Amino acid sequence: MAYSRLASVEERRNTRNAILLVILTIIVGLVLFFFGVPILGKFTTFVASLKKTKSVSSQLNDTTPPAPPQFDTFSEFTNKNKITLTGRAEPGSTVKITFNGQSQETQTNSTNGNFSFDENLVNGENDFLGTAKDTAGNESQPTKTYKIYFNNKPPSLNINSPSDGAQFFGTNQRQVTIDGKTDVNVQVTINDRIVFVEDDGSFQFTTTLSEGQNKFAIKATDQAGNSSEKDITLSFSP
Repeated sequence: MAYSRLASVEERRNTRNAILLVILTIIVGLVLFFFGVPILGKFTTFVASLKKTKSVSSQLNDTTPPAPPQFDTFSEFTNKNKITLTGRAEPGSTVKITFNGQSQETQTNSTNGNFSFDENLVNGENDFLGTAKDTAGNESQPTKTYKIYFNNKPPSLNINSPSDGAQFFGTNQRQVTIDGKTDVNVQVTINDRIVFVEDDGSFQFTTTLSEGQNKFAIKATDQAGNSSEKDITLSFSP
C-alpha cells in the first residue's frame, strides 16, 4: 500500500511538471514571436549598417589612383570615318576619353573592366588619350597621346613611260622599263609583284617582254587602304 501511494504521488508530480513545461514553452514562444523577431530584425539591420559604414569608410580612405586605361590594338591609318575604340580599366571605374579635344565618359564593366567608345574621325590626323577614375574619386595618370590618320582619297598614279599600246621590235627592245610616280608612303605592285618606291614616290620596273601582247596591272595602295589602278598593254615582235 505504501508503495502504491508513493507511485501515485510521483505520477501527479510528473504530470504537474509536464503541464508546467508546456505552459513555459508556450510563454517563451509568444515572447519570441512578439519581441524576438523584431529584435532579430533590428539586429540584422544593425549588422548590415555596420558593413555599409565600413564599405563607405573604406572608400573614403582610398587615396590610391587606378592604373590608366589600356586600349586594344587599332589601325593607325584608316579610310573609314568612324572608329570604335575598346579597352580595359579597373572594373567599375569611369573612363574618360579626350578625342580631338572633346571629352566623354563611360562606365566600365563591373566584372572585367571592358569599355568602348564610338568616335567620328576628321580628315587627316586625329588624336586622343584616356584616364580612369575609381569609385572613391581617384583619377589615374593619362595615357600617352594616340594618333589615327583618316584618309579616303585614292593615291595618285602616273605612268610616265612606256605609253599604253606601245610596240617594241627586235632583241634590243625586248627589255623595257615601266617608269611611274605615286604619292609618298604608298606601296606599288605590278602584276602583284611589289615594286620599290623612292622617297619622292617615283618607281621603276624593268621586265623582259614576251612575243605578242604583254599586259601589266599597276596598282598603288596607301596606308589607309585606298588604291588606284592602271593597266597598260605592250606589244613585242622579234
